[in-house]
Amino acid sequence: MKPIRLLVVAFLASACSGPSASQPETTTDVALQEGARKTSTDPEVNPDAAAMAEFKARVDAYADLHKRLATGDAKQKETADPAKLNARTDALTAKVQAARVDAKHGDIFTPEIRPVFRRLLAPKLKGADGRDVKAVLKDDSPAPGTVPFKVNAKYPDSQPLPTVPANVLITLPPLPEPLEYRIVGQHLLLLDTSADLIVDYILNAITT
Repeated sequence: MKPIRLLVVAFLASACSGPSASQPETTTDVALQEGARKTSTDPEVNPDAAAMAEFKARVDAYADLHKRLATGDAKQKETADPAKLNARTDALTAKVQAARVDAKHGDIFTPEIRPVFRRLLAPKLKGADGRDVKAVLKDDSPAPGTVPFKVNAKYPDSQPLPTVPANVLITLPPLPEPLEYRIVGQHLLLLDTSADLIVDYILNAITT
């Protein structure tokens, strides 16, 4: 699975160094600044800072767990042999599933953070731009009923991995590797893209 961050490199590149004094802010600059404010863990700039800080702590803890488990036969290495790559992925998947055997829905997307995510997503799905976003999501969406909304479940190999449009992605809190957001139908998934696992999810995260 290709990291989703590759999908937004071009979108973000112009803003990496920030606008110079002689250059007006672009639409991208404004969007990045607004996204940073809404996902900030600083209570002085974001009323949802406490929920964001808790979310960050939980995804960072998962990333640390993944790093500890991705060793030995589960260490991800570049190889031209698909069989070896699959074997390493399978080993990593099994180790993560075993370590999170008691994981449940809401461990990361807590009841406090879910409404925050819904508010972050809502503006990007309204009006003409929202119709375009929804069209992209629909085109990329897996077949209905094929993706299990279950923590620790494998994302099905037979189904496409939907992209998240860049203008939507920048409104959401950044994630540590190997976690990525995916939108399936109206639902938001948090995926471990190295282990091909559903880490958590928000049902009805977006409205149609």
